[in-house]
Amino acid sequence: MPSPRSPSMPTPRQIKEAFKAACDLCPSARIKVIGPGGVEFEYPDKPSSSDKWKDKPFSGDAS
Repeated sequence: MPSPRSPSMPTPRQIKEAFKAACDLCPSARIKVIGPGGVEFEYPDKPSSSDKWKDKPFSGDAS
């Protein structure tokens, strides 16, 4: 019975595509770890300017 294959590292292309996808969601995302389990990212703890409206009512019709 053949032994199971060991996990392989992500290719440079896979890393670039994953990083682009993460940056599309959060522009300040950074690569934390690259390993056989894939690419892990870290995201900044500092709230962004878009968070200033979180949990506040907003209407574009307000005068």
